[in-house]
Amino acid sequence: MKKIRYIARFIIEAETPLFVGSGESSLLKDALVQKDVNGFPMILGTSLTGVLRHAFNNEDWCSRIFGDAESKKDGAGSLLKLSAACMMLNDTKVSEGILENIEPKVTARFNNLPSRQHVRITEKGVAETNGLFDNEVVYKGVRFVFEMELKGTLDDNKIWASLIEKVQSPTFRIGSGTRNGYGSLKVIGLFNKTYNLEIEEDFKAYVNFSPSFNVSLPFKEIGLEEKKSPTAGYTHYRLNLSPDSFFVFSEGFGDEDADNKPLEEEVVVYKNNTQEFEKQTVIPASSIKGAIAHRTAFHCNKKQEQYADEGNGAIGSNNRAVGTLFGKAGKDVTEPQAGNVFINDWYYSDEEIANNKIFNHVAIDRFTGGALNGALFSEKVSNLLGNGFCFDVYVKESKEALNDKIITESFEEALKDIAKGLLPLGGMTTKGHGVFTGVVLKNGIEMYNYNTKNEN
Repeated sequence: MKKIRYIARFIIEAETPLFVGSGESSLLKDALVQKDVNGFPMILGTSLTGVLRHAFNNEDWCSRIFGDAESKKDGAGSLLKLSAACMMLNDTKVSEGILENIEPKVTARFNNLPSRQHVRITEKGVAETNGLFDNEVVYKGVRFVFEMELKGTLDDNKIWASLIEKVQSPTFRIGSGTRNGYGSLKVIGLFNKTYNLEIEEDFKAYVNFSPSFNVSLPFKEIGLEEKKSPTAGYTHYRLNLSPDSFFVFSEGFGDEDADNKPLEEEVVVYKNNTQEFEKQTVIPASSIKGAIAHRTAFHCNKKQEQYADEGNGAIGSNNRAVGTLFGKAGKDVTEPQAGNVFINDWYYSDEEIANNKIFNHVAIDRFTGGALNGALFSEKVSNLLGNGFCFDVYVKESKEALNDKIITESFEEALKDIAKGLLPLGGMTTKGHGVFTGVVLKNGIEMYNYNTKNEN
């Protein structure tokens, strides 16, 4: 009999913006996030369960723990139960049930969440038809609380530990756009308790256990340092970079000073258990990923001696390296595939990046010597104040990629090109901006160093 109850409560923080969609849209945004009855963002328990089940899909115990509705003979319900993740407000209060006396300024912030604009670019550098859309996102830094309970035996102890480690893994992500920088979560609080119902004391404690997130837990918090999980099943690349000059990852519109400015977004910071909002500079992962994907296709074609001037070579998802690493989808794709490359959005405070440099541009009419109509504009660019950037890239070790040496080498050559200063990032790259140099590490081992020119 299953007389053991494993219970864990997690406090998680959004390391990057979060998008768990509601399936609804508004006049201003094409896709809205899931919200609770109080109007605050939430994550459904089914979404959390789905991510965990997918992670353990190849384990022989997966169907027993998560349930099996497809098998007619051995079908069984799930032994694992996950609650919805509810948002933490001020003073450790959790948005649970219908709340009264919510501060209007807090409600106003979450009634008007940030939105991200996306556009699909063709190989010619122009937008695809119907390729422009935007979606609402939850602020980076927002904290949630959720609970996980497993009904099992003492022999399920290792499975329980695996479930907890997976939630703590740096590759645990939730929602849509996880390949585009969204949905990275960090566990900042973990409470774990095992009840043996054959012991009277444990039985009474379990019966009296309150599932409310606004009630103090009767068990102690676990130290997170000891529970930090390795990234099994992923190859970890790290790029330590410094810009050679200015760089800009544009917002698409300007302010009172310039016609175009770097992308900035408000984030949530909890200080003394109170939410505060800060505006920070964003380097979107989708901008980095697009550049790497194009360069990976170039190296893949080069290694196969397929050249454009001979009418050969494949681009976009038709390129085997791009399709395998970055995924493929669309009406013309017969076998859609999710991407295997995960990159986070990066955020920098005013102390790390300054956006106060303005460049003025004008196109001159060679006949009159005057400015062309509509050709005078100005742009703000970013300047690094700190020591440098540290970008992490995770590649899921799929069977297709592992068995194809050309795919792996093409991707790594693209990363080295960034560190060599050969692959500029962001906007205005033809004007000399966005050039970075530095070091590339693979699972902690140096692959390339721009300063020493050593390459492995």
